[in-house]
Formats: sequence, structure tokens, C-alpha cells
Amino acid sequence: MKKSFSIVLAFLLLFANIGLAKSSHICMGSEMLNAIGLSAKNLDCGMKHQSESPSSDQGGLSNADECCQNSFELVHNDSDQNLKVIHFDAAQLIFVAAFTQVFIFGIDPVTSTEYSNVFISPPAIDKDYTVLFQSFLI
Repeated sequence: MKKSFSIVLAFLLLFANIGLAKSSHICMGSEMLNAIGLSAKNLDCGMKHQSESPSSDQGGLSNADECCQNSFELVHNDSDQNLKVIHFDAAQLIFVAAFTQVFIFGIDPVTSTEYSNVFISPPAIDKDYTVLFQSFLI
């Protein structure tokens, strides 16, 4: 889990430093196609390009390439990535450990063992042994 998370963060940092390009194809004043990639792409709307075509309204020549054009927007991160090292003292580490235990892992309920108060009688004595006149060497 930790390795996969580290790999994902490394790729995110890599792609943030490379940058992206947004290519747009504008036809008749409105965006027709958009593409996002690592480099600029030449997009085409599918209209036939004619170098010059006679216009019925003006009687002159009009350029067909004026209606279609591509625009490119490059997004690049120029800032340097600096790692910050954070130092914790003992009080902060104790707080972080307690916070993690309580709010992330939860508190386990305290289980109490209940003892039964049932009286168990001692075993019966077979013979009565008297130890009245005996001495013991210690």
C-alpha cells in the first residue's frame, strides 16, 4: 500500500513538472475540437481547405483558411519543488500517537471479567491426623 502510494505521488510530481498542452481547433469562430496531451497537436475539423475560392457575394477571392485555425495553450510549472523537513518534539509525537489511536483506529471497549460467587466446598477428610506432639526440624 505504501509503495503504490509512493509511486502514484512520484508520477504526479513527474507529470506536473513536464507540463501539458491544450490544442483547440476553432472553426467559424467557435471551438470545434479540443485535445489535451504532452505536446501540441494539429487538429482538423474535416472541412476541405481550398487555397482560394471565388465568393458569390463579393465577386472577389476569399481565403478558406481564415475560417479554420488551431490555437495552442501550453501549461508548464516553472517553480522548483523543495522538500520541507518537519521536526517533531516528544509532546507532539505523543499527541499524534494518541490522536491516531482514538480517532482513526477507535477505542476498544474495556472488557471486564465477571467472577461467579458460587461457593465450592472443600474435599472431605478421610482420616483425622493429629499433629499435637510432633517436632519439625527446620
